[in-house]
Amino acid sequence: MAETKKETVLDFLNTGYNDYRVDYRENSITESYDFVVNTGTSRIFLKIGYKRWDDSNNSSIIDFLESKEEQIRKVVLDNQNAILRMN
Repeated sequence: MAETKKETVLDFLNTGYNDYRVDYRENSITESYDFVVNTGTSRIFLKIGYKRWDDSNNSSIIDFLESKEEQIRKVVLDNQNAILRMN
């Protein structure tokens, strides 16, 4: 059975950031799907806009996140609260 995009992104983030808790929520106020990496002392919000989400499939959303990997990793390693808008 094929994974949903949400499951695909959660698997990607949990694999790359397995030392941290990763949560998901839909945010209708900011019109985004939010993936939250909780390091224990900080929270990093990865906000993927509805348009990017809707225009992507499982493969292309992972390609997009991989292109942002350096930016995401830097913020996680800085261990400070952050919001990364991934539009």
